[in-house]
Amino acid sequence: MALPRIATPTFRTVIPSTGKEIEYRPFLVKEEKMLLMALEGQDAKEMSLATKKILEACIMTPDVNIDKLATFDVEHLFLQLRGKSISEVIELRVGHTELVEGCDHKTDISINIDDVKVENINRNNKIMLTDTIGVVVRYPSMQDVLMLSGGVDDKDIAFSVMAACIDMVYDNDNVYDDFSHEEMKAWLEGLNQKQFDKVSKFFDDIPKLRYDVKWTCKKCKQEDHFMLEGLQSFFTYL
Repeated sequence: MALPRIATPTFRTVIPSTGKEIEYRPFLVKEEKMLLMALEGQDAKEMSLATKKILEACIMTPDVNIDKLATFDVEHLFLQLRGKSISEVIELRVGHTELVEGCDHKTDISINIDDVKVENINRNNKIMLTDTIGVVVRYPSMQDVLMLSGGVDDKDIAFSVMAACIDMVYDNDNVYDDFSHEEMKAWLEGLNQKQFDKVSKFFDDIPKLRYDVKWTCKKCKQEDHFMLEGLQSFFTYL
């Protein structure tokens, strides 16, 4: 006789970059094991792959392609998933971020996941480089990061991500969207500095999941803070 199935609750949240509402379930023991294994390895790529697999398993809404979501979408969805699967409160015990003479006190802090937001999303993805020539850009996706994290020198990865995230070039007469990654890198290298800076600014301002952790030490009464930022930062406190 088959063992009885235990119903799993579902919840809803919104994908930050699109505003689309989706349905998801908490992760199960088998998925948590996958997560803990990635956490033990402390490898950023393995953490990203584990996150991708867990989100694919837990998102119930059809046609949500994790590979195509912006990195901050993935961060937000994973944190929401963590909240419903483990706890909606992250408990920290922190010391001073810089040495304070005579004080090694540790402060207990609670962070409500609902207070952690993705902010400053720019939905204007058209950038004019001249009076007649512009580009259409998008935020980097998890697929972009995973593909370019191997075999690309760290000094070149930001430039490679930028090239991967330009969907088209257009002028008054034509749209150009049939080009290779290497062709786009060469095209970007042909821009003048002012034009290149316009494109760079879009990527410099990529939203991230971030939370400014603030506290006052109960022993020395000094105020302190540090920033939790990005998926790997929050991974530390799972």
